Amino acid sequence: MSEAVGIVVGSFVLAMAPVCVAAHYYQEQVRRRRLRQLDHRHYWPHWRNARH
Repeated sequence: MSEAVGIVVGSFVLAMAPVCVAAHYYQEQVRRRRLRQLDHRHYWPHWRNARH
């Protein structure tokens, strides 16, 4: 009986691993896209000539 439980639990873990990997990859892509949107270096000439 305990062997059957081990097989079921192991199968579930092996089935969930690709889902977790895919979710992590997607979150990294979103993080990179947001960091790229925060890159304001191309605004530097405007800031340098701005009068405060």
